[in-house]
Amino acid sequence: MRPAKTIVTVLTGLALLAAAGPAMAKVQSKGMRDGRYCEIFTIFLSPSPIARINNSYGLNRCRQGWWESLDPAALAVDAGADLVTLNGPRHWLMDKVVVQDPGPVSTFAGKRLREVAAIDLTKVGLAPPPAFTQVKIQRSTRFVFRGGRPVFQLTDPDGRRYLMQSYSQIVDPDLSYDQLGRLGKRIGLPDGWSYRSYEPKRTIALPANGQATIVQDELRNTYQRIHR
Repeated sequence: MRPAKTIVTVLTGLALLAAAGPAMAKVQSKGMRDGRYCEIFTIFLSPSPIARINNSYGLNRCRQGWWESLDPAALAVDAGADLVTLNGPRHWLMDKVVVQDPGPVSTFAGKRLREVAAIDLTKVGLAPPPAFTQVKIQRSTRFVFRGGRPVFQLTDPDGRRYLMQSYSQIVDPDLSYDQLGRLGKRIGLPDGWSYRSYEPKRTIALPANGQATIVQDELRNTYQRIHR
């Protein structure tokens, strides 16, 4: 069956790198651009609602047949969770990521995924906000976009800029990397917002030192705010 698009879909694409091996203080991955991944959110409603995000990257390729076979209700029972939400497929747009304090690896329907984030749902709620709404996420990461390669940027009416960190095939399963440069006409930009693609001359490092601000467009592509 296809993944259910249920609660906390606002959080799609906010989780990060998975890496093989035991938990460690820091992991990094290179050569990530256009790399496919999927996420499984295990949601626990008590004692305080929390979503634990498990990411496939670096552990399995999230093949489409396996992904479409997943039953969120059965996964929730297996994980001892109240709910499970499926997020993906998605594709990374940075070239390198460094992640601080990655979590443990668990098995879901025979495939390993790593817990990479835990989101306090009392702060973000269960209902997804509208597209282009800022959401603050707790994580410590460093995204690296190599100079001379395309990046895709939103700018809001106040001049704040956001770089696309991942594109989504949830709304449009046929969306591909080579379409991103022409995406501005498809994502329903609100008044005062703009979208552009360009190739920076220098490498862009996008840190999140405990907290990141993100937005999503109408196709659920995810962008992180540039704080500089």
